[in-house]
Amino acid sequence: MKRVVNKLENSKVEVLCDVEEKAWKEAQEKAFNKLAKDLELPGFRKGKVPADMARKHIDTGRIFNEAINGLIQPAFTEVLKEEKLQPFARPSVDVTKVSDKELQLKFIIILAPEVKLGNYKGLGIKKAAVKVSDKEVEDEVNKLVDQNANLVVSDKPSKLGDTVVIDFVGSIDGKEFEGGKADNYSLVLGSNSFVPGFEDQLVGKKSGDKVDVNVTFPTQYVPELAGKKALFKVTVHEVKEKVLPELNEDLVKDLAIPEVKSVEELKAHLRKQLESQKDSQATSEALDKAVLKIAEEAKIDLAKEIIDDEVEGMRKNMTQQIEQRGLTLDQYLAVTGTKPEDFEKKLREDAEKNLRGILCLEEIARQEKITVDEKDVDFEMAKIADQYNMPIDKVKEILSKDLARFQAEIKQRRIQEFILNNNVE
Repeated sequence: MKRVVNKLENSKVEVLCDVEEKAWKEAQEKAFNKLAKDLELPGFRKGKVPADMARKHIDTGRIFNEAINGLIQPAFTEVLKEEKLQPFARPSVDVTKVSDKELQLKFIIILAPEVKLGNYKGLGIKKAAVKVSDKEVEDEVNKLVDQNANLVVSDKPSKLGDTVVIDFVGSIDGKEFEGGKADNYSLVLGSNSFVPGFEDQLVGKKSGDKVDVNVTFPTQYVPELAGKKALFKVTVHEVKEKVLPELNEDLVKDLAIPEVKSVEELKAHLRKQLESQKDSQATSEALDKAVLKIAEEAKIDLAKEIIDDEVEGMRKNMTQQIEQRGLTLDQYLAVTGTKPEDFEKKLREDAEKNLRGILCLEEIARQEKITVDEKDVDFEMAKIADQYNMPIDKVKEILSKDLARFQAEIKQRRIQEFILNNNVE
C-alpha cells in the first residue's frame, strides 16, 4: 500500500493511503458476497439469489461502503506499524478517491503533543504544617462513641437525633408522584436527608401517630418537583432513641483496635490517625501546586481533538456517578443551579488542566529516565503480599490480569515522589 505522510500543526500527521487495485477488488467482492447473503427477492430463498441477478439489485455505493469499512482498520493498523506512530486521540478518516479500480484513504492521526518544560525542579513549594488539636481528637472520640450507640424503642415523643420508622405517601394537587412513597423507612430526625421542613414536622410524634406533612420543594430541585407544594401522609411505626455507650475500657475493648487497651491509648491512636490523614492531605495539596506550576510554565500545543476526547471521558464518568444517585445530568444541573454552558466551560478547563499535568509528568519521566522494570514490579508485589499476609503467587495471579495498569501506577508514584523530593519544602 502506497503512502504519503505529511506533518501538520498541533502534533497531527496526515497519511494518504492508496489501496492496491487487487486488494480493493477483493474487498469489493467480499462486500458483495456479504450483501448478497442478506438479499431477498420473490421466488428465491434468502441468500440464494444468483450472482448476476443480485448485482442488479445491490447498489454499487453499498458495496463500496461495505468494502471500505472492511479495509479501514487493517489499513490503519498497517500505517501505525510501518510509520511507527502512536496515536494520542481518536483519528479521523476520509475517503479522498473511490472508483471500482482505486481507493484512497486519508487518516489524520493525532500524536502525543510535544512538551517543552520550563522549571520543574527547585520550585520551593511549601507544604502545610500538620497540627491536630485536642478538640479534633475529642470529636473523633465522640464519633466512635456515636457509631457504637444502640437504638432503643421508645414510647416518648420523638426528638431531634431520634430515628423514626415511617410509611409515607407524597402527593401534589392530590396526585402521587414518582419517588414519593416508601414503607418502613428509617429516618434520623435532624439528618436533613429529606425535603426541608419534613423532619421538623415529625418531632414530638409517637408510635401510631398519623401526620400530614406539608412541604415546598426547593426551587433548585428536579424540574418536575421544583418549587411545588406537596403533602405527605405519614404513619409513625416506631420511635427509636439513641443510647450512647459509656467511654471506658469496656468500650475500648469492644472496638478491638490492635495495641489499644485504654481510653488514653485510644485518644493517642486517633491523634496519630488524624496526623497521618492531615499529612497525606498536605502532601497531596503540595503536589497539586507543584504540578500546576510546572504545567503553567510548560509549552504544550494541545489539539482540539485531544481536549474533546478528555472532555467526553470526563462527562461520561460524571454522568455515571450522577446516575448512581438516581438523577440524570440535566436534573443534577438543575438541582445545583448550574447552567449547561457553565458546566461545559468548567469541564473543558478541567480537561485541559488534567492533560497538561499528565503530559508534563510523562515528559519529566522521560527526561529523568523514570521507568519500571520487572524487578520493580516483583518488589511491589512482594510488599503487597507482606502487607495483606497473602502468598506471593496469589498476588501475582490477581495483579497479572491488569499488569499494565499496575506498572503505570508504580511509575506514577515514582514521578510524584520525584516532584515532591525536588520541589516541596
